[in-house]
Amino acid sequence: MIAIVKHWTEAELTEELKKLTVIVDSREQDPHCENWFKQNAIPFIRRKLEYGDYSAMLGEQTLENDIFIERKMGLNEICGNFTTNRERFEREFTKAKAIGAKPFLLIENDSFDDVYLGNYRSKVQPKSLIGSLLTWQVRYNATILFCGRSNSAKLIYGVLYYFAREVLLYGKK
Repeated sequence: MIAIVKHWTEAELTEELKKLTVIVDSREQDPHCENWFKQNAIPFIRRKLEYGDYSAMLGEQTLENDIFIERKMGLNEICGNFTTNRERFEREFTKAKAIGAKPFLLIENDSFDDVYLGNYRSKVQPKSLIGSLLTWQVRYNATILFCGRSNSAKLIYGVLYYFAREVLLYGKK
C-alpha cells in the first residue's frame, strides 16, 4: 500500500511544524534541556517514554515509536551503559528496532577523538568503546551525535523538527 502524502506549501509546512511538542521522559534527571525549551518557547511535555529520553508529538500524532533520542552526559555514562547496564540498554534498543524506531545516541561534552585518546575515567579500553559505539550504529541503525552541553537541547529539537518535517513531506518510513 502506498501512502498518499499531502503536498504542502512552505507556509503550510511551517505552520504545521508549530504543532511539534517535545516529549521528555519523566525519568530524565537533568533539566538543562527543558530550561532551553522554556527559554525558547518550545512546547514540551514530561511523561514516560518506552525508549530514550526525548521524542516528539506532531499535534495529536505521537512519533515516539518512530524516533527517539537517548542523551548521555558524556563518555563515562555511556561506558556504564556498555558494561554494567548493557543488558538493559541493549534490551531497550532491541525493542525499539523491532518496531522500526530510529534511534539517536547523543553524547554530551565529548567526541570520537576523546574516545580514541581515552579521555574519560572509565576502565573501558578505547578499542572496546569504539567497537561498542560502532556496533550500536550498525546493529540498531543508531546515529551517534556528539555535542557540547550548551547545544544539546538545540540539537535534540533540530533532530525532532527535521524528522517531523520529513514525516509530513514523505510519510512515515
